[in-house]
Amino acid sequence: MGAKACTPDQGWEGVTIVLLALLLFGADAPRAAGRLYAPQASSAQKPPLPPESKSERSQEEKEPKSASRDPLADPEKELLDRAAIEYRKAEHRRALEASAQILKRVQELDEQWGRRQQLRRSEELLQEIERFARRVRSISGASDLEAREPVPDDPARALARLRESAERLHALLKTLTAYVISVEVMERSDEIVRLARYLRERMRSDRGT
Repeated sequence: MGAKACTPDQGWEGVTIVLLALLLFGADAPRAAGRLYAPQASSAQKPPLPPESKSERSQEEKEPKSASRDPLADPEKELLDRAAIEYRKAEHRRALEASAQILKRVQELDEQWGRRQQLRRSEELLQEIERFARRVRSISGASDLEAREPVPDDPARALARLRESAERLHALLKTLTAYVISVEVMERSDEIVRLARYLRERMRSDRGT
């Protein structure tokens, strides 16, 4: 039931194929007949894809990484920026502390100026004032500058200008931030260096040493 009826022509065709197989192949006739009846496999196959080169794979691997990398979010750059900021803040604190030390020593020098028994201490104060002023000048990014005004020949007037410059320098550094470069800070600190040097040399010459 359900089997398909075979027509006489199809029957004779089958017999003919079997006889031809017996005559041609002998004992291998059944296998030959099976090959004759077997459906032919489709020879239409897709050609194999060419192998992907290493350079293409490496290029594809690099592109997503470089495209997704944000230079603003680079951890190494962020660390360097933070270090630079902290350095500028520390340098500003050093300059502010140095200006406070200058002002403190100028006030002490002003109190004992002219006392011969305190000449050695006055000379030490002037040396320290010059050293701290050099520090502030170096932090501000300057070195020896051209003098805005000549140093007064009178030591008393030179001391008054030294006091004025020390007060102005300290007040100026208190108002500035670590990110501001001030030309006046450079000029004031340089002037303090020159005034302290002049007063110290004048004291030595008056003392005869």
